[in-house]
Amino acid sequence: MPDESRHDEFMQLFIEYQPQIYAYVRSLLYQRADADDVMQETASVLWRKFDQFERGTRFDRWAFRTAYHQVRYFRQKKARESKRLQFGDDLIETLSGEAEEFLDNTDDTLAALERCVQKLPTKHQEMVRWRFEPGGTNRAISKRVGKSESVVSRSMNKIYESLMRCVSVQIKFNGQVG
Repeated sequence: MPDESRHDEFMQLFIEYQPQIYAYVRSLLYQRADADDVMQETASVLWRKFDQFERGTRFDRWAFRTAYHQVRYFRQKKARESKRLQFGDDLIETLSGEAEEFLDNTDDTLAALERCVQKLPTKHQEMVRWRFEPGGTNRAISKRVGKSESVVSRSMNKIYESLMRCVSVQIKFNGQVG
């Protein structure tokens, strides 16, 4: 177990990467409750073995590998408990690699999305912000802008399509992802 002087370092790294680690685990396990259980065990193992983590290397890669082993252990345990059909280890390995690649690219994709949102007209930026704030729905936006919900829905679809094209161009142009 790591000494107490590394506790803050571990907590900072774990909190920073926890959403990606959870997304990775969730991509490998269908049931949310199973993913939650594996995530708890993964966090525990990461803390117990944090003294083995080498500073200067990628915490997310180390955590993904640990999570992968916890998922496999969990699946083996579940397979012994039930006789249900289980995904094969080859499929889990493939999904694991794809999830890691996808999560590696998330930061670059989000940065490209931010740049693209900034290029939208101010009114469209507001609509996107309103849509993703708590309680944001097309109906709520329609009341704010005085248009029908179907008009707002079509507008939002056009905005999303525009953002997807822009992000795709940003990624290809910058060579950041894929």
